Amino acid sequence: MTAISLSTAQHVVVPASGPDGAAPLDVVTIARTASAALQPAPDGALPGPEELARSIGLLTEQIGLLLPIAQAAHRRNRPAGASGPGLVGHGLAYVRRRMTHTPPDPFVSPAEADTWARESARCVQQLLGLALDGHGPRHAAAAR
Repeated sequence: MTAISLSTAQHVVVPASGPDGAAPLDVVTIARTASAALQPAPDGALPGPEELARSIGLLTEQIGLLLPIAQAAHRRNRPAGASGPGLVGHGLAYVRRRMTHTPPDPFVSPAEADTWARESARCVQQLLGLALDGHGPRHAAAAR
C-alpha cells in the first residue's frame, strides 16, 4: 500500500472485524488527542478537572475503537508457529485489563487522573501504531 500524505488525507482505512471488514480511522484526530494529553503544562500545573475528564473520555473511546483493530493486526502479523502471545500480545492484554477499571475522578484525584490520562495516551499511540502497521503512516508521523 502506498504511503498516505496527511496533508491530503486524514482517514486511513484499516482491516477490522465488521460488516464490510474495514474501518476508517481519523488518524490525525486520534494522534493529536494522544499528543495533547502528553504535553506538559508550561508552569508544571495539572490540567483542570474538566479538561482531564474530557481527555480521559476521548482517550477511552479511542482505545475502545483501536483495541480490536490492533488485536486483529497482531493476529494477522504473528509468525506461523509462534508460541505464546509475545510481547505485543502481553501489551494488548494489559490494555484490555486496564479498560476494565474505572478511571480516577479528576475532581477528586486530579494527580491520579492526570497519570491515568497520560498512560491512556501512550496506549492510544501504541494501538494506533499497531492498527496502522502496513496500512498507512505510523502514529509518530501522524502527530506532526
